[in-house]
This record gives sequence, structure tokens and C-alpha cells, in this order.
Amino acid sequence: MNKTTRQVDTTTPQADTTTQQAIMSAAEIEFMEKGFAAAKTTAIARRAGVTHAMLHYYYRTKENLFNQVFQAKIQLLADSFTTILGREMPFLEKIEQGVGAHFDFLAANPRLPLFVLREIVDNSDRREVCREVLLPVFKGVIEKLQKALNAEIESGSVAPVSAMDMMLNMVSMNVFAILSLPVAMLLAEVKEEDRDRFLERRKRQIIEQVLTQLKAEKR
Repeated sequence: MNKTTRQVDTTTPQADTTTQQAIMSAAEIEFMEKGFAAAKTTAIARRAGVTHAMLHYYYRTKENLFNQVFQAKIQLLADSFTTILGREMPFLEKIEQGVGAHFDFLAANPRLPLFVLREIVDNSDRREVCREVLLPVFKGVIEKLQKALNAEIESGSVAPVSAMDMMLNMVSMNVFAILSLPVAMLLAEVKEEDRDRFLERRKRQIIEQVLTQLKAEKR
């Protein structure tokens, strides 16, 4: 892998941060909607209200611009795993809030899971970005969670479950709930004005499933 492809030179002394931010915001919308392959730098420039030449001046290539957006989104996803774990509160309450916070994060960024999945499937370089950014965070979360779980298991307050299994179950359920929302609302005949209530109900159901796994077959 050529890691230099993920480096972006924006150190020009004439750089206008407002213009750069406008381009980045427009690029985020374009890439999240269409993915890397279908996105057009001309469309990004038009969204940002700048010329195509100006976009090229700041970011050189579509690859450079995309990698900035992608790395920012991966970091955002990584941070979503660590929101609750550091707080001092009872273990089951921490799990409940953690699952809920992750669900709320995905609900606020509904295009993010498919965006990340599509790009890491299609591009080996971006799989490496995920490995570099997400994997250390995920391992750290699993280690902390397993340590806390072991203490609870030893005291007999929760079932002997694996932190990895619990985390993968939580992520899978939350991601699927968000990705499948349009279809779920259609099948459940939920109107758009009832979307938030429907999401809140789905979140509570997922939280209950995670907590039930922890409470089942306690010693």
C-alpha cells in the first residue's frame, strides 16, 4: 500500500480556511450520497460555490479530498465506541447508556454505516485506514469492557458472556436498525412524522436484548 496517497497538502500560505471548509462540507455530502466512484469534483465545486480550479488548488485530486472525508468519518465512528465507558456508574446502566448512545450516533449519521462498508469493501487502502483508526479503539474498548465484565461475572451479577460477542451483537443490531429503517417503516406502516418515536422504540428493544443476554443464566 502506498500510504502517501492518503496525505493531503493544504499548507499553502494563501489557504482560505472558510473556502476549504465549504469544499469539505460539500464533498462530505457528495461522497456520502454517491460513494467515491460516482462522486464528481465538478458537483462538489458547484455545491461549495467555488470553481473547479479552486477545488483542485486546495485538494489536488478527488482521492485526496475523499481520504480527508473518509478519515474524519472513521474517527467519528471510532469515537462513538468510547463515549460512555469512561463514566462512573453501575455496570448495567453503563451498558444501557452505551448501547443507546451508539444507536443515537448512527441515527444522527444514517448514511455513515453504508458509506464505510461500501468503501472498505471496494478499496484495500481504505480497509487499511479502518485498521489503523478503528482497530486500536475497538481493541481498547473490548479490553475495558471485558475487564468490567469479568468483575461482574465474578460477583455473579451478570451472565458469563464475552465482551467481543456483546459488542458485535450491539453493533450489528444498531447498524441494521438504521440501515433497514426505510423498509421497517414501510412494513410497519409508520408515517414520517412518527419516525422519531419508532426509532426510540427500536432503540429500547435493542437495549433490552443486550441486557437480557447479560442477565440470562446468571450464576
